[in-house]
Amino acid sequence: MSPSAPLAWPAAIAAASYPTWDTWKSWFDRSSLYAAAGLYEERDDGGFTEGVIRCVRPYDAIDRSPFLPLRDDLATLTELAIVWAVPVVAVLVALVRRRSATAGPRAAGVLALVALARPLSADYRGDGICSGSLPVFGAEWFGALPGGWGLWELCLLVAALLVLLASGSPAPPVPGRRAAAAVLDALVVWGLVALAPLLTGDDSLRAGLLSLLRFDDLRDDPARLLVLVLPAGYLLWRHARRRKGGLDRLDGPVS
Repeated sequence: MSPSAPLAWPAAIAAASYPTWDTWKSWFDRSSLYAAAGLYEERDDGGFTEGVIRCVRPYDAIDRSPFLPLRDDLATLTELAIVWAVPVVAVLVALVRRRSATAGPRAAGVLALVALARPLSADYRGDGICSGSLPVFGAEWFGALPGGWGLWELCLLVAALLVLLASGSPAPPVPGRRAAAAVLDALVVWGLVALAPLLTGDDSLRAGLLSLLRFDDLRDDPARLLVLVLPAGYLLWRHARRRKGGLDRLDGPVS
């Protein structure tokens, strides 16, 4: 174990905890502010009014990128991971299993993925109040992407480096074949989901795969479950192939 490991572990926990702490702190501060001030604006005559801004955009100006489901699902997963302190849990698991050669690199990989997913899944908007979202992978989107990096991402990346330092694994092993298979599965699943609004004409399906599982939407329109049939069938087929391939290797001749 490195001499710096006893200091690296608490530093990694603190760095990984900051995004979660900042999120919950902002929620409590915002709730207290709303409870004290209300959601209304005082008029000159002493009354109160609630301001509403309505924007009408041409249909051609609406972003209809097939990457929207992927972006929205990444945003949902990243938000849930930060809210429920998944980065902290990853560091604690690596600490408990610090004698394992793979626990540290895997925890660092989780931290790095959360840090990268947050800027990539952000909903970047134009300068005008009615500009709307910037098209994913467009020139303006790439221009806005550097602005998506902030203190949260820095803390997560620092935590990942500290975990690698404390675990004595400077270079995490990356199994190329397994990683490529996982990326392929993700692209196929989200590609199938992206076809749903094109085939059905229902733009409400463009919110991502995870949004289809919301109880309120399923209660109002149970037919949306049919959108999940193709992705679920594909994943089951892939799992069956992998399992069969593993059994074939075990049953093969032993030299």
